[in-house]
Amino acid sequence: MHHKGRSPVFRWQQAEGKRHALDGPFAPRPGETFTALCGAEVTVARQDVPQLGGHWFDPTCSDCAQEWLRRQEEARSNEERCLA
Repeated sequence: MHHKGRSPVFRWQQAEGKRHALDGPFAPRPGETFTALCGAEVTVARQDVPQLGGHWFDPTCSDCAQEWLRRQEEARSNEERCLA
């Protein structure tokens, strides 16, 4: 969900054994499935939500991390072109 003229809003969400990144301002709730930046379809479990007593001990998805950085750089480049 990228809004024209704004930087993308990414967030981390643990699901299915990894911390995945997703595009959007709201975290999915337990039982909801989302498409991570790496392309994986993952479902959030109750233990994946710290506010519900879960813990974030799973490793970060390296593909999500790389895609996050790529998209941030792309957005930064687009903003610089708009300002030029």
